Amino acid sequence: MRSSFPSRFLSRLKIIGLKYEDVRVEHVLALSRLFVALTSLGAWLFHLGVTTSHYRVGLVLLLGYLVTSVALLVRLQWHSEPGHGFVVATQVNDIAWPALLCLFVEVPNSTFFILFLFAMIAAAFRWGFVETMATALISAAVLLFHAATVAYGPPAVRELFLASAEPARLVIRCAFLLVAGCLLGLLAETEKQLRAEIALTNHLLSLARVGSRFASVLQNVLAELGRAFHGTAVYEVSAQSSTGRAFKWEIPSLAQPAIHLRELAPADKNWELLSDYPHAFFMRRIPPNGACSITALDEEGRRLRTAQTMNLEMPLPGADSLLVVSHEMGRDWSGRLVLINAQLGRQHEHELRFAQNVMRQLAPVLYSVYLFRAFRSQAGAIERARVARELHDTSIQSLIGIEMQVDVMRRRSTDPAQAAELGRIQELLRQEVLNLRELMQSMRPVDIGPHQLLDFVAELVERFSRDTGISVRFISELQEITLPASTCREVVRIVQEALVNVRKHSAAHSAIVRFGSQDGLWKLVINDDGTGFPFAGRFGLKELDCQRRGPAVIKERIRAIGGDLVLESAPGHGSRLEITIPQKGYEFHG
Repeated sequence: MRSSFPSRFLSRLKIIGLKYEDVRVEHVLALSRLFVALTSLGAWLFHLGVTTSHYRVGLVLLLGYLVTSVALLVRLQWHSEPGHGFVVATQVNDIAWPALLCLFVEVPNSTFFILFLFAMIAAAFRWGFVETMATALISAAVLLFHAATVAYGPPAVRELFLASAEPARLVIRCAFLLVAGCLLGLLAETEKQLRAEIALTNHLLSLARVGSRFASVLQNVLAELGRAFHGTAVYEVSAQSSTGRAFKWEIPSLAQPAIHLRELAPADKNWELLSDYPHAFFMRRIPPNGACSITALDEEGRRLRTAQTMNLEMPLPGADSLLVVSHEMGRDWSGRLVLINAQLGRQHEHELRFAQNVMRQLAPVLYSVYLFRAFRSQAGAIERARVARELHDTSIQSLIGIEMQVDVMRRRSTDPAQAAELGRIQELLRQEVLNLRELMQSMRPVDIGPHQLLDFVAELVERFSRDTGISVRFISELQEITLPASTCREVVRIVQEALVNVRKHSAAHSAIVRFGSQDGLWKLVINDDGTGFPFAGRFGLKELDCQRRGPAVIKERIRAIGGDLVLESAPGHGSRLEITIPQKGYEFHG
């Protein structure tokens, strides 16, 4: 069960941004504590010739404070990483010694009052405002308890303790402690939070390494942001203004982060981008009636008035809270970061503005990673296209010329054995020409959308039939389709690979490629009358994976688009591939 208590923003950032902060702070405090103990002991010894019982007790206490300071420093040297118990025990130690000393010396009127200040400074260095004020309150409570004991306690106790019970002086001392604790706490909280925010931002920027896979970079960045705000899921929606296309990168569970990409249908784009909502906002449900409260900012980080947001409803019905931030990536891309079930502390506006600033810095870096990958992919496509042209203009043409010469020699040959051998060589050359053409087609970039898919596959099937002599027909039951461009490219590659397998392995005389839709699924069927696979039956994709059967390349491409496969094989009577792709919620894993 998720806690409903708002966690402190600083403590969340510290986990990610300041991994080694505790070690450094404790070493600095340990050295400072030793210095304070030495100077306090020196100041006490400065009163030479004093032999009162209070003086001797105070000397013993200061020696004990010095010994514990040395012991804590040695402990840190042996064990470099202080645990939570060590830190708490050290803070108790820093409060306990001045509490004991104030029994035997007028601490607020002497240099030993610095021991109370050191305890508050230590709390400020370790934590922040709340803990520093708690230390100040405890110190003030100790002074009040001592004063009450001296004023109203038994006579024996009054003689033992040396503490003032004057109300005016006591109020001034306690007020000084509280004011000092408040100022130290505020300064420490602000400074530590600023450094933590910078450290977290730098950490996120370091994850966006140019040259890495964009999907991997985005997964790491989104997962870290989700953890910083204690979300359960996170996704990024990006839209390209020049093409009108939109994509959704989603991590369904931050417990096991794995990113999925799918292209959004045009009808879903405005809703996924939350076009009617503010630039950045945090919305949460308030129990028990489930009403929603919202904190919203404009593009400049200014808070929007309640009247501007009061009619907005929770975009995701199943979410308890949403943290949404808009951002720009270059001139062509815009997007929304959405954290589901995010938890913000009491300072909603501050934390929302921090998320807005982080995304303002992250978006250009992510765009640079995307551009680098796009340029490298484009350069690779250009190079593959160049190699394909070279194959067509040199190797294929040369092999066709050699095949024609062998054909002429075969026709002129009067020796039947020689003619048969030349015929075999001619057939080998023809097969190699087909292999090179298939390689050339696979190397050429396929840049098509849903409007070109059916015509492209029809042309592909016709060319294959013409080149191989295998009778192949393409039957489309549809006139228009709405597949995303990335899925269209994968469908073309699946058809290409299936036809190559028909030519190489099936010894088929005919085949049929059929495309249609059924029960909310796009359906691609490829069957032939060849020899079939070396196994009989009807198998799904999971069964084929478990038995390590079926066409590996086709299975990989089907998984990439979130589709499914049913393979039906009858040895000697051909095979049938039935590929289904979801019409809604189609996915391409990046």
